[in-house]
Amino acid sequence: MEHPASGRCTPGSPDRTARADRMVLLEEIAAFVREHGEILARYHLYSMDDLNRIEQECWRLHDGACSRGACGTAGELVELEYLIARAKEMKAKRMEGERGPG
Repeated sequence: MEHPASGRCTPGSPDRTARADRMVLLEEIAAFVREHGEILARYHLYSMDDLNRIEQECWRLHDGACSRGACGTAGELVELEYLIARAKEMKAKRMEGERGPG
């Protein structure tokens, strides 16, 4: 399932409060990307539910960045969304291979 905003940022009009929250959000994005940046190397450690949860959190952060007028910073998240999708594909193939032919 692809996130509707994936690849298409529609920045909101940031107000004073959004600008004040932007630094906190940017720090949260950086920590999230550091934590999950090597997801392809560790995909086998995650369940599909874990990967779906990480994907949902990525979308939440991406949407938050766009709504606060920080779409440019969401580039790392777009890349991470792609890596998560690849990890999910690899996990599905591995699970299919473990089941073997019908």
